[in-house]
Amino acid sequence: MKRIAIWTTLAVVLVLLAFIVVRAEARGRRGWCGHRWHRGPESSLVYELKLNEAQRARIRTLWQAERPAISTQVHELLAENKEMNALSVQENPDQNKIQELASRQATTLAALLMEKEQLQSKIYRSVLNPEQRVKADALQKKWESRLDHLADHLEAPPAEK
Repeated sequence: MKRIAIWTTLAVVLVLLAFIVVRAEARGRRGWCGHRWHRGPESSLVYELKLNEAQRARIRTLWQAERPAISTQVHELLAENKEMNALSVQENPDQNKIQELASRQATTLAALLMEKEQLQSKIYRSVLNPEQRVKADALQKKWESRLDHLADHLEAPPAEK
C-alpha cells in the first residue's frame, strides 16, 4: 500500500509540474518570476551554463522533437491519475484494480523518465561543450544534494514543542 501511495504522490507531482510548465508556456507568461527565472526555468540553466544562441536553438529543436511523445505520456498519466482518484473515493475500492492501475502508472512514469533521460543525454552530448558539461555535472550534484536534504528532512520526526 505504501508503494501505491508513493507512486501516486510522484505522479501527482509530475502532473502538477507538467501543468505549470504547459500553462506558463501557453499563456505566454514570463515564467515563474523567481530568481533568474524571468523567462521560465530554462533561463536559469541558460544563465548558469552560459549557453549561446546556437546552443539554445539546438535545445529548442531537440525539445520540439520530443514534445509529442512527452505530451502523449503526460495525458496518459493524467487519465490514469483520474482513474486512481475515482477508485480511491469508492467505499470499498477493489485492491486488485488499484494495484493494476498503480502498475500502469509506474510504467507511464518510467517511460516519461526515459524520455527525460534521453533528451538530457542528447543535450549533454551534442550541445554542451566540455566546460559546460563540468558545470552541468556540478549543478546536477547540487540538485541531488538538495533532494537528499529534503529526503532526510522528511525522514526526521517532527520536533515537539
